[in-house]
Amino acid sequence: MSDTSPVYMIVMLDIDDMPAFFEDYANPLQAIHARHGVEVLAATPEPQVLEGNYAKSFTVLLKFASAEAHADWWSDPDYQPLRERRHELTNTESSVAMVVPTFAP
Repeated sequence: MSDTSPVYMIVMLDIDDMPAFFEDYANPLQAIHARHGVEVLAATPEPQVLEGNYAKSFTVLLKFASAEAHADWWSDPDYQPLRERRHELTNTESSVAMVVPTFAP
């Protein structure tokens, strides 16, 4: 993977209070996404599960231009209070956030 290859963030959340999650976290996050060029590729409370058990409230797939772009977004000072609020509104023991690189065989 080159330094300019996109990376993807997969977030699967157990949300305790959906209205507060959107009002206090997801909606304010849009400005930070725009500033960092984040693309929301998919977001749904009801993915089509083909195998296994899906026990989350919401899943999001984000695209970042590079690992550096993701790191800049993750460490953005404006994001830190939102991340804390996300932790307050979700079950952090069962929620998952991961970054995966572009596949390069």
